[in-house]
Amino acid sequence: MQSYFYTARDERGKIVKGVISALDEVDLANKVSNLGYFLTDFKLSREGERLSKGTFGKLSPKEVLDITIQLATLIDAGVPLLQALDNLSKDAKSEGSKRVISDIRFRVESGTSLQDALSIYPHTFSKLYTAIVGAGEATGKLSQVLTELAGVLEWQMDLTGKIKEASIYPIILFVVMIGVLALLTGVVIPKFEPIFEQLSTALPLPTQIVLGLSHLVRRFWWIFLIIGGFFFGGYKFFNKREKGKYIIDSLKLKIPIFGILLRKIALSRFAHTFCLGFKAGIDLLTALEVAKGTCGNLRLERAVAQAKDAVNVGEKLATALEATGEFPPMVIRMIAVGEQSGALAQTLTKVSNFYDKEVTSTIRRLFALFEPMMIVFMGAVVGLIALSMFLPLFKMIQAVGG
Repeated sequence: MQSYFYTARDERGKIVKGVISALDEVDLANKVSNLGYFLTDFKLSREGERLSKGTFGKLSPKEVLDITIQLATLIDAGVPLLQALDNLSKDAKSEGSKRVISDIRFRVESGTSLQDALSIYPHTFSKLYTAIVGAGEATGKLSQVLTELAGVLEWQMDLTGKIKEASIYPIILFVVMIGVLALLTGVVIPKFEPIFEQLSTALPLPTQIVLGLSHLVRRFWWIFLIIGGFFFGGYKFFNKREKGKYIIDSLKLKIPIFGILLRKIALSRFAHTFCLGFKAGIDLLTALEVAKGTCGNLRLERAVAQAKDAVNVGEKLATALEATGEFPPMVIRMIAVGEQSGALAQTLTKVSNFYDKEVTSTIRRLFALFEPMMIVFMGAVVGLIALSMFLPLFKMIQAVGG
């Protein structure tokens, strides 16, 4: 079975492109014909795989959520999987969705499992997604796990939206602050220099410092850009290495206030995905492996991997997580209770619900505190610059009055 990137035309002559797995060119033509298209061109294997794994097969989170909800609804209504995928392909709102769903349908029709068909598009369907779907196929609870998976996807989108919404105002304030400082140092302060040159007395130290900074920024502004680019490039380069990323992620967790939020977000993701995998019927070790990749922080990912290794040799989950030193006592206690009572899935649901509320409230408190701090800081900087400009004038007026 090879992957083909094909170009075809529908009954109206409209060009349609997609990726299909087929035994050979004849099988490819038959599959495209069964879809209702007339094959006009195709490319073999590696090119098709590259396109399917790249941006060609990449769908937005909203499109993935819509596909998941619709597929869960159709299967729950008793519609066979192939027919459900065919209906989704016909009702797709974008060409990208149509091509991806069509290819998945043909892969399933040719004997591939839905999990393997989805895994062809790793940039669209994550390891968590494919693992959960695989568990649903194995246990015969595909519609149920898809519904729960849709809930997690919706939660992830909602969390991302809340973070973006809360960060818009602080970002605007920061940009305004930079703009004000640039205006003061580049335009306003230079207008005072001719006045200061006429003064016979020495300028106050604050005024000398501000003028020196103004000269530095105006004459060597390009150096600041180079330094900024150097630090940004260094960060990107360092963050691509595993050792560097581990150090950066560790430092992120130690940032005052923000580190607490980042840890709660990571723990919330872990609890959600681990709970979903465990409820779907995935074994404990696989559920830990899948949940590990959703933490978004390498330090915490290694902690989960360490706990997984301990569980693999017979350690209790709560004890293994506690040994890492990265999980709060409350989480450890609840998981221990869940293990003892045999209701680990229900306990994990409570943990994820707790962190849902914690993350939301922490985001609200954090940015509610951050906004006035930035306003006060910006006011203090502008006030100090203005005061340093007027100090020589006050000194001159006092000298004239004396």
